This record gives sequence, C-alpha cells and structure tokens, in this order.
Amino acid sequence: MNPADVHRARTILGEAGHVGVATHERPDGDAIGSMLAMVLSLQRAGKRATPVLAGGLPSRFRFLPGSELVRKSLPADAQVLVAVDTADLERLDLKLPPDRRVDLNLDHHPTNTRFGRVNLVDEQAAANTEVILDLAPDLGLPLDEHIAANLLTGLVTDTLGFRTASVRPQTFLRAAQLMELGADLSSLYAQALVHRSFAAIRYWGRGLTRLERQDGLIWASLSLQDRTQAGYPGPDDADLIDVLTTIREADIALIFVEQSDGKIKVSWRARRGYDVAALAGQFGGGGHTLAAGAVVSGELEPVMRQVLAATQTALAAQPREG
Repeated sequence: MNPADVHRARTILGEAGHVGVATHERPDGDAIGSMLAMVLSLQRAGKRATPVLAGGLPSRFRFLPGSELVRKSLPADAQVLVAVDTADLERLDLKLPPDRRVDLNLDHHPTNTRFGRVNLVDEQAAANTEVILDLAPDLGLPLDEHIAANLLTGLVTDTLGFRTASVRPQTFLRAAQLMELGADLSSLYAQALVHRSFAAIRYWGRGLTRLERQDGLIWASLSLQDRTQAGYPGPDDADLIDVLTTIREADIALIFVEQSDGKIKVSWRARRGYDVAALAGQFGGGGHTLAAGAVVSGELEPVMRQVLAATQTALAAQPREG
C-alpha cells in the first residue's frame, strides 16, 4: 500500500472525535468482524466509535464482542466514516446524504471501486480482518483479546476454516498472532462455521430439494416462501452456498435467494481456473475470482435462467480437466 495513504488514514482517525464504521449489506463474518474490531480498537485508543448497519446485526453474530454496540443509523456527530470489507459504495449498508463521503475505505476485494477519500485495499489478503491486523500498528490501532476475537472470526469465516485458495502461510501466522492475543480459535470456529439454528437447517432443506446439476454447474434456490415456512429471519442463504461447494462434481456452484424488494441475490463459488468475479460483473456485482455475488432485479425464475445461461457459457469456455 502507498505509505502516504496509510499516513493520511492515521491522520484522519487521529483527528476524529467520533468515528462511524459501516460495512456491506447482508454482512458475513468478515464484514462484522472487521467492523467490530475497528470500533473496539478505536474505543481503546480513546475515540468515540459506533458500528452502523441499517439492516441490523444478524443474530448469528451476537456472540462477538461489541455486537451490542451496533446501531441502525450513523450518529449525527460522527465526523469520520469508515467502510470495511465493502467493494463499492452501493453495497454499503448505510443511507448517506448525497454530500457525505466515506473517509476511509479498508478492503480486500479485487473489484473495489476506491470510493473513499483514502483507500487502503490489499487484494492479496485472505480476509478483510487480515488487512486491519496488518495496518493496526501504522494506524495507531491497539489490539486486545476482544479485538482479536473479531479479527480471527473474519479470518476463519472468509477462508471457510482455512480451506480457500486465498490462504497463504502468512494467513496461519496471523491466526497464531490473534490466538496469542487471547482469541479462542476452537470456540470461534464452532460458533461462526459449525453451529446453526434449527430454522437455518430447515431453510437449507427447502433449498436442497431444488438442487440441480448440469455438467460441472450446481445450483439451488431459496424463495421468500421458503424463508417464511422455515422460520428463518434473514435475507441471506444461511451459508447454503458453502454446502454446495462441498459437492465433488461442482466446478461452479450458485445459490439464488429471493429478496422482499423484487430482487434476487446471486452468489457464485468456483474452483481454480474460473473467474466468477467477471461473471458477477456482468450483473452489476463483484467480489473475488473464486467467490462473488450480485443483486439482480426481477423474478426468481427469469433471473435464474439468465444467470445460469451466462454461467454455463463461461463453464463451457473452460471445461473441467480430467
């Protein structure tokens, strides 16, 4: 990263009296962990800091330190706004007036649009919490066991328990550093990746009844009716996409989740050799080469046909080896 940008970021945070920290809509563990870690670290540094999610905190992350601090709107006296783990401004789960800019953008997505006054983006990082951990000394951000727990949760969830292609030797060194600070890996792993609510598993069951396969493409869908009948509270897929990636025959896996606003959330996961970020870009989304998403306007079935056709074209262009 540009040292001048890092210095500017430290100055912005150092001069702020109150910092708002936000992340993307339908936040995952890396998004929540990044946001809460930033807030707790800023507070430990003597700053006022508030985590903000217009959609509220997903209940499954209430075990994280600082989760009780989350608010649904940006405090009026927050002079500085920080966005974490957010590739573009449109995905930020925060309603901003037209003249309000994001002051600091901390991210790791290759598709990041550099929408902040200062942009610190490390595309090689396995998780956004890795970016925060690496920058903490230069930004004057202290660490403790509670901050480390949030950072390790982001690292564990975004790598699916250290299973993604983004994992490097440095990833394990950072995990060890966070454990030395007091983060409990086994407990965080279980709560973030293993334990599921009864409603979430019922929701999975409804999606799995519509599991489809064509060559190396695997997909499933979740409707609003599925969500209601399962009693699942969130607008996401309850991480069903991660279940689909375990299917041996899946080169590319997709999940389609119907939203209440007439849109469909689409998530892609791929094995090495494919670029689903480029696919997501065709539908106004983005993400990583092997994991990406988009929100597409329309009804579930037509959107599925459109997205599947584009994905099948990409799959046919690079057939599976062996």
